[in-house]
Amino acid sequence: MAHKYPKDLVFELLALWREGKDSATAEAKRKTEEFRRLPDFDVLEQLVSICYQVSQLREEERGLRFRLMLCEPDDIDRDGSGEQQGLFTLSFDEPRPFNEYELLKLGPSTDYKNSLIGIRYTRAEGLQIWGMIHSGSRWMHAIHGGSKQATPLPKALGINVVGPGRIILCRGLEILAQLSGGNIISPSTNVFQSEWVTRRFAQVRKELSMLHGRNAGSSTDHWAKIDPAFFPSLYTQFLKHVISTVRSSGHGGTVISFPAGMDELVAHDNPYIDVKYRFSENGARNQLRNVVLQITEVLARSCGKLYGPEYVAGWNDYVTLQTRELAQLDERVFKFARFIARMAGVDGAVVTTEGLEIIGFGGIIQGTMEMGGSVAKAFDPEGVQREIERVESVGTRHRSLYYLCNKLQNILGIIVSQDAKVRIVTWNKDMVTCWDLIPIDFT
Repeated sequence: MAHKYPKDLVFELLALWREGKDSATAEAKRKTEEFRRLPDFDVLEQLVSICYQVSQLREEERGLRFRLMLCEPDDIDRDGSGEQQGLFTLSFDEPRPFNEYELLKLGPSTDYKNSLIGIRYTRAEGLQIWGMIHSGSRWMHAIHGGSKQATPLPKALGINVVGPGRIILCRGLEILAQLSGGNIISPSTNVFQSEWVTRRFAQVRKELSMLHGRNAGSSTDHWAKIDPAFFPSLYTQFLKHVISTVRSSGHGGTVISFPAGMDELVAHDNPYIDVKYRFSENGARNQLRNVVLQITEVLARSCGKLYGPEYVAGWNDYVTLQTRELAQLDERVFKFARFIARMAGVDGAVVTTEGLEIIGFGGIIQGTMEMGGSVAKAFDPEGVQREIERVESVGTRHRSLYYLCNKLQNILGIIVSQDAKVRIVTWNKDMVTCWDLIPIDFT
C-alpha cells in the first residue's frame, strides 16, 4: 500500500468538507457558509505541507506540538458565548509570514492543550499569522473522555500537529481526518461505533435500563425517561479515559473484558488466565455500575422537573445540566477510570466483565500464540476490509492476548504498548482480529 502525503490529505479534506456541506440544512449552510469556505487547492496544499515539514523539525531539541486555525479574529466567539469559558484572541500589531521558520519559532510559545495559532489567507497577501487564540482544554474531552462542554470554535479549518508526520484536520471541533504513519484515517473507522460492539454490550445496556426502571422515584410525576443510548455513551467516555491514562503512563498495559456468564470462570482458578490480585465478591467490584445508576437517577429527576415525565434525557442533557450533584458523580466516574488505568501498570492484565465489574489485576495469560501464527488487521469498523499480519512482529504482551482470544472467542481485549499504540483485539468471523486505535477513533 502506497504511503499518503500532504497532497493526499488535502484531497481527503476537500471530499469531507463538501460532504459536510451537502448534508447540512439550508439554515445551517447560511449560518456557517463563511466559516466553511476554503481557499484554493494550492493554498491548502501549501498550508498542510508546511505544517507537515515543521512536524518533523525540532526547536532546541524540543519536538513540536501545536494547533492552528484558518480564520479571522472576528470569527472567534462572535456571539460572546465563549468568553466565560476563557475564549479570547490576541492579535499581533503586524502579521507574520506563514512559513516553516515562523512556525518553528512560534510553536513552542503555544500550549497545545489550550491555545492555537491564528492564520488568515487573502489573495493579495497570501497566508499570514495574525495572532493567538486561547481556547482552553475542554476540546480534548473528545479524545481523553469527559463530559464537559467544549469551548465553542468557529467551523473553520483547524490543523493539529501532534508529532512527526502526524497531522489532524478539523472543522471547528469536529475531527475530519488524520495523517499518521503514511496512512489517512477518518472517524468512519471508529470500531467503538461498529454494529458488533453495539451487539456485544446490548445486554449491559438492557440490564442497566431495567435496574434504573426499578428505582422508586420512577413512579413520581417528576421523573423523565432515560435514552438507552446514554449508557454506552457514558461507558465509551469511561473507556476513553482509561485508555488515554494508560497511554500517557509510558508503561503500557492490557484490559480484558469477559462477557456475561464467564465472570464465574475467570473469578476462580482456570486454565486460561491466572489473576494474581483477585478481588473478593462484593458490591465495590460494581463501582461503575452503581455510580452510573446514581447518575441516571439524578438525570431523570432533574429533567423531569424541568421538562416533564415524557421527556427523554440523554447525553446532551448530562453535559449541559451540570448540577453540583452530577458534577460530583461525574468526577467519581473518571477517578474510577484512572484507578483502573493504574492497575494496568502492574505486569499482567486488568480483568473485567462487560459491565466493567472489576475481577482483579495482574492477570497472567497461560500461553502465547506461536511465532508462526497470524491475525487479521482490520481497516473498517466491522472487520470486512482486512489483511493478514504475522505475529512475529509483536511482543509477548500482544501474542498472549492473541492466544487468549483464540481460545476464548467471545472475550474482548484492549492492549496499549509502551510507545502508546493501542489495539482492540477479539475473535471476528473466522480468526483473531485487531483494530489499531489512534485518538481520532474516539471522536
